[in-house]
Amino acid sequence: MEKLRKHIKDSIFNPILHFTPILLFLIVDDFFGMNVAWKVAFPFTLILLMYVFFVFNRIVVWHLIFTFIFVASALIAACEDFLPPQLVNHAIVYELVLIFFFVVFLIFRSKIHALVLRLMSNLIPMTNNFNELFKVIWFFLIVLVFYVVSFEVISYSGHNVKALQQMFLYFYVGLLFFFSIYEILRIQLIRNKLILEEWWPIVNNQGKIIGSIQQNTSLHDQRKYQHPVVRLLFIDKGMIFLVKKSNESHDAANLWDSTISKHVRMDETVEKSVENIVEDRYNISNFTYMYLSNYTIECKSEIQYSFLFVSCLQTEYKLAIQSDEQSKWWTQRQIDENFQTGIFSENFKIEYEILKRSGLLETGVCECNCRLKEVIYNQSSALREQN
Repeated sequence: MEKLRKHIKDSIFNPILHFTPILLFLIVDDFFGMNVAWKVAFPFTLILLMYVFFVFNRIVVWHLIFTFIFVASALIAACEDFLPPQLVNHAIVYELVLIFFFVVFLIFRSKIHALVLRLMSNLIPMTNNFNELFKVIWFFLIVLVFYVVSFEVISYSGHNVKALQQMFLYFYVGLLFFFSIYEILRIQLIRNKLILEEWWPIVNNQGKIIGSIQQNTSLHDQRKYQHPVVRLLFIDKGMIFLVKKSNESHDAANLWDSTISKHVRMDETVEKSVENIVEDRYNISNFTYMYLSNYTIECKSEIQYSFLFVSCLQTEYKLAIQSDEQSKWWTQRQIDENFQTGIFSENFKIEYEILKRSGLLETGVCECNCRLKEVIYNQSSALREQN
């Protein structure tokens, strides 16, 4: 569970930490001047960078981008002494520099997104990080523009200029402060909520777990992640029990497919995943099933590392699907006659060929239990280590 918590922290990193050096420099500069701002913000930036390196080491590259933005913007603002007062108001020079950087960041959003994805590990989903980041940038940009425009309007008003500017400064700083506190609390609440949601392991081409990701994030992320999936075929007297998936199915809408197809969760072993879904759907427990094979298939929104199981039904088992899906026992002849008509899912087409080669349709005997398979043991051990 601790590894899952760390993964959640990486996948939804608090964007306020990126902007803390910028905000610190901004506020100290407005109240005490740029020299003091450098002395306060620069050491803090180094300490924060070391903190991210040791606590969030997998996304340190992501944080380095904003460290560069802070240093670059502060150096540009430090050149204000070389600019004539008629050209720019020295009191808002850093705000103007930040506005420029934020606008550039928003204009080149897609290119920056692509660059970060190339630099970051494929194991870390960055969708949440990007979404939260750009929300914060938009807020800061609006507040900065509002403050700069208000400051300039007051400068030309001619009445109580310094008092009004001071009042707007306090309001502006207070707004940034309270928004930062709000964002910190909001991100923490989101992390707590994500702990309760379904998380899927990410596996490599050998089926070894190398990461994890929240279900909805995986299905809508630009990348395709590879997840372990358990699939079970019920066979009896040379027939296979299939269901017609509903229109809401991600990859097999309105197609005939295996009755059991389920993603392994982070808190499950492969065997437990099979037994849980069969008991939930059919109220069958302590049934005999065997591991047959595994294969990889690329779907619309993910890559599935599928573990194929088979159960040779006994007479006491009665299958009754608790849903609106159509179900049917298919003979080999019926399947062969309709195999190329487009009514079967791609997963089942692969599994049917595996099943025919195994000879189980002819014998109808499931003698080998999946627990005897070393690959399942390895997978289960890896899942337990993640938890």
